[in-house]
Amino acid sequence: MTGYILKPYFDRVEILSDGANYLPDGTVTGFREKVMTSPVVRLAVVGSGSVPVIDVLTDMIFVAAKATKSVDDTLAILASALSVIKAEGFAGDGPARMAIGAISETRGPVTLFFSTFDDADEPAAFELHDRPHGFGQGEYPPPEEMVAAGWGHSAPLADYGAFLFEYMRARKRPNPAYPEAEPIYSIGGHLDLTVLREDGCERRRLLTWPDVIGQEIDPTQPPEDPVITHSDGSTFSDGSGYA
Repeated sequence: MTGYILKPYFDRVEILSDGANYLPDGTVTGFREKVMTSPVVRLAVVGSGSVPVIDVLTDMIFVAAKATKSVDDTLAILASALSVIKAEGFAGDGPARMAIGAISETRGPVTLFFSTFDDADEPAAFELHDRPHGFGQGEYPPPEEMVAAGWGHSAPLADYGAFLFEYMRARKRPNPAYPEAEPIYSIGGHLDLTVLREDGCERRRLLTWPDVIGQEIDPTQPPEDPVITHSDGSTFSDGSGYA
């Protein structure tokens, strides 16, 4: 599943995510900007799992944001809606884990997540969980290596994010939504940094990898020269499958 990291700071939320979509066997089906931002409120969503399910859930969240024009109200609606979604069997055949970064009107920068499947290593599915110190999905190196790469409680993700994602890219990982499946290489396409502040949103591309649609991710291929981009809140998708 997609590797991502969300980290709240006193004045912002930073989010790292890779950009590859792939089938459960690891075959790349396309690339996309996985962090999607609301054009109405300071709220961003990133998901892993079934792309159609991720898109439907993201649209639902953004509809609530458009209607309320409030992060707090959007999160309250989402928390209530998840029990209804569970009761109706939505996403039963398309597991997903969704993470949210936002600038709350009352709490400031916040990070949260929910899953549509049961995972022994995580809290209950279909419940919105606060993560006041941040939330991440992926495999991390030993603490001493993270510190050597620039990690610190107040350090920006850009200082050590490329190191972390190169580390994750080089390792096969199990898919928590399909625990019986063989582990695969699952970090690819590109690495994006999204920064949410009260006055706007910025996206930067930190790395681009030369992965190929129709093939499995090859972690021995080095990244290309980084390309810097900015986000105006728009998103795009050029493939479906699993992210």
